[in-house]
Amino acid sequence: MRIALALLLLSSALAAQGDTLVLRGARVFTGQGDFQKGLVVIVKDGKIAAIGRDIPVPQGAKEVDCKDKWITPGFVDAMTALGLTSMNENEESNEVTPQVRAINAIDPEAQNFKRAVAGGVTTAYIMPGQMNVFGGLGVVYKTAGKSRVVREDAGVRMTLGQMPGSGNRSFRGFGGSPTSIYYRRPNNRMGTIWEVRRAFYDAMDVRETNLGPQLEPTAAQRVLISALDRKMKVRTTARHGQDIRTALRLAEEFGIAVILDDATEAYKTLDYVVAAGVPVVAGPPSVQAGFDGSTPHLDTLALLARAGVEVAISTAQRPDALPLVREAGFAVRGGMDRAAALAAVTSVPAKILGVDARVGSLDKGKDADIVLWSRHPLSPYSRAVRVWVDGVPVTKPSR
Repeated sequence: MRIALALLLLSSALAAQGDTLVLRGARVFTGQGDFQKGLVVIVKDGKIAAIGRDIPVPQGAKEVDCKDKWITPGFVDAMTALGLTSMNENEESNEVTPQVRAINAIDPEAQNFKRAVAGGVTTAYIMPGQMNVFGGLGVVYKTAGKSRVVREDAGVRMTLGQMPGSGNRSFRGFGGSPTSIYYRRPNNRMGTIWEVRRAFYDAMDVRETNLGPQLEPTAAQRVLISALDRKMKVRTTARHGQDIRTALRLAEEFGIAVILDDATEAYKTLDYVVAAGVPVVAGPPSVQAGFDGSTPHLDTLALLARAGVEVAISTAQRPDALPLVREAGFAVRGGMDRAAALAAVTSVPAKILGVDARVGSLDKGKDADIVLWSRHPLSPYSRAVRVWVDGVPVTKPSR
């Protein structure tokens, strides 16, 4: 019985993916600019086959009634722990674990994926937790569908501030060894930055010293060497103003490509962030309680956007965050332009994550990740009526 049901679901999904869909009658946001009337979106084989006005519609195509509705690309949440349990977020045996991979701990059937897709999120960046100086490798992942992985090893997490040392103690047992993994270094900001520098300098020594097999890089050093060669983005959690400045100094010192995560007090360091030209994946603006002694301001996202910073809005692994679409609404309440807020949950995070060739906007040839909304998505009364991932409906139709 189970096998028959699985085959039925599989055949339905394949049939849906093979269908040609036509979406018209809605206002369409393509990923930038304002909503446009009169655009027709044609979906074929999981991709956007065409988008425009007065374009020919293939014979036999299935038309979806979108009258009085609103269409956006599937939302992209650029900082999440979707599919990870709290026990699987942090590898706490060592403070430097850049080699561990979030993809190995993801439960694709986790309920938070279903909640995310119901709120219009079709792509997410899933990353390890923040208890280590280097936490591990993140993955860009679809929230539904058959082929979920968009980009493996899309960045390595580095956490500054108080969190890496928050559970540690300085007491050591007889002989100088830690009495447990919870009595480890670092214990404060100074120790955290020293661990960062030591890890990078050790990796540089291995990279620049040609001593043959006896000095082969470890798995952790291979990741850090990739970051030093700017082949790997360093997702740097820095909330307090002093940690943001430190992150930018480290980026300059080691020549690494940094993405600032959370950046709660970016309003205090705006000139530094603009001068460095680094992108920001901001935490949820509805959450006005800061970690690391930071003080959130509701207008931070608006200030960053107006200053020309590439800024994305995320739920930032926060259990108290609202659905991503509501967080974009809060950014507008803080002074962010509506079009900029929508771009900050679609095209901008896709670009920051390096997956904009596939997701984040409605363009010919890209994945058909599409959300049909009952009203303007930033209205507090809007809801996702239909969601498609790779051209396949992944939610039940609602009115």
